[in-house]
Amino acid sequence: MVSLILIAAICLCGYIEKKEEEIPLYTDPGYPNTYFAHPVLGWHLNKTSHVYEAQGQSAAFLYYTSDPLLSTREGDLKLRIHTTEKDPNDLETLRGLGTDILTVSVDGTTIACYIPIGSLQELGTLDFVKDVSSEKKE
Repeated sequence: MVSLILIAAICLCGYIEKKEEEIPLYTDPGYPNTYFAHPVLGWHLNKTSHVYEAQGQSAAFLYYTSDPLLSTREGDLKLRIHTTEKDPNDLETLRGLGTDILTVSVDGTTIACYIPIGSLQELGTLDFVKDVSSEKKE
């Protein structure tokens, strides 16, 4: 009977320990110059991209949502992208990054969308992207 209780306790402790490992953690990496690798993204998005590269998606999402006013959906970030000109091919390029396009302005140069954290770095390198900003919660 005592051995069964010991086995149950050991299993329970192992299960609890395993659950604790699954909690995402974010460790501030300091202030490296790589935060500004993509000037069109701005400071907060550059840092989110850097945390994604250094610590993974969970840590990057945790860092991004440390500002409770920013809008997210199921791990994607709600952003506003300003482009240099109206071009339907640009929308297809964005969709190729996993972007869920919500609205496009009449002139076609402002796009509201949800985009995966893992696509931030590539978004920052696109020639037609002029500026990217985070969207606040409504």
